Amino acid sequence: MSTSLKPDRRALLKSVMYLSLASAVPGYACAAMVDSGPLPPRRDGEMDIHHIDTGRGNCTLVIAPDGTSIMIDAGASAAALETSGEPRPSAAMRPGQWQARYAQRQIPSGKLDYLVVTHIHPDHIGDVTAQSPKSSLGSFRLTGVTDVDSLIPVTTVIDRAFPDFGDTQPAASPFAGNYLAFLQHRVATGKMVEAAIIGSDKQIRSQHPSSFNVRVLGASGRVWTGQGEASTTQRPALATLAPADQPSENFYSMALRFSYGKFSYFHGGDQICDTHDGRLPWLDIETPVARVAGRTEVAAANHHGYFDACGPEFVRALDAKAYVIQSWDVGHPGSAQLQRLLGAWSGGATHDVFATDMLPANELINRRFVPLLKSRRGHVVVRVAPGGDTYKIYVLDSSIEDGNISAGFGPYQCRA
Repeated sequence: MSTSLKPDRRALLKSVMYLSLASAVPGYACAAMVDSGPLPPRRDGEMDIHHIDTGRGNCTLVIAPDGTSIMIDAGASAAALETSGEPRPSAAMRPGQWQARYAQRQIPSGKLDYLVVTHIHPDHIGDVTAQSPKSSLGSFRLTGVTDVDSLIPVTTVIDRAFPDFGDTQPAASPFAGNYLAFLQHRVATGKMVEAAIIGSDKQIRSQHPSSFNVRVLGASGRVWTGQGEASTTQRPALATLAPADQPSENFYSMALRFSYGKFSYFHGGDQICDTHDGRLPWLDIETPVARVAGRTEVAAANHHGYFDACGPEFVRALDAKAYVIQSWDVGHPGSAQLQRLLGAWSGGATHDVFATDMLPANELINRRFVPLLKSRRGHVVVRVAPGGDTYKIYVLDSSIEDGNISAGFGPYQCRA
């Protein structure tokens, strides 16, 4: 057979890359293109949610209306470039350093009030390699979370369970050991580390009374009941499970719901819904969490929109106007998940979906849905107007530090 008839894989990938660089399609929900140039400084009374794109994992910075700052995760994956995003804006610094510099430009106080770690995986806390420098402060290396803490003073770190993980111990690994050594050093030096208080809406507090509120919905396999600080476990006793059926660290992710006026935002880390085709129904942790969260305006896609998350009940319960996929791996997002998040059952879309970094191979797999996305690369910033009645969503160029707005959408009107 003549080789001239074979598909040119490079040409296909190249065409998808050109597609990914094209401007976002006009709003098909309630949003319209707005604004350009630098992101305007946040004003008092506005709430910001920055989904920071480093191509290396999750990092979300929330700034409350009064300036209280909350960073959720600081990922620094060391995965190979063949299957993951290129370091953004460059490899000149480590991801945690870029995340810290980004936060420093946004935080008015110059410090992080809270650093919330949803779970203990490299793309959320930082990987450890032979090149990771040793901290001058303790017996841990600088990467991800520890890089951020070394550059920005962090008042309180909130972990899913530290120091008492009970039977939900993280896997023995260099990255987990490094992170735990960091937490132990904080405690030894009189700095705050707290375990998540499931159901609490007081653990994360703004500095001044307002309608801003954060509730812990679940952590370490437990889910808030909707009453007080009561929670229930979602899994059987570990001793009754076969080794292959033991839950992963993703199952133990912390989930949060932010509220400001009529506005709401959901972040569930890497919670999953895959039940191994019904064999282990309790593995679906995201459904009960999403149900107790209720309808939200904006939501982060669980587990980067991967094949084992963002199930039908997740989307049905949250019913978000906009979803943000914190993607960086060739498998982010899955096709079924992307169609579900978009609501593109008849070729259109009912939700606005933004991705921080879709790889060309993933765009090729999802070529049916790629034109419907609002963004495929860049920081995604949600800015809520004073009072929490409306919000806009901006996409910022992540290929350079402090990049300009590449697309903007809104204003969205919050539902009652």
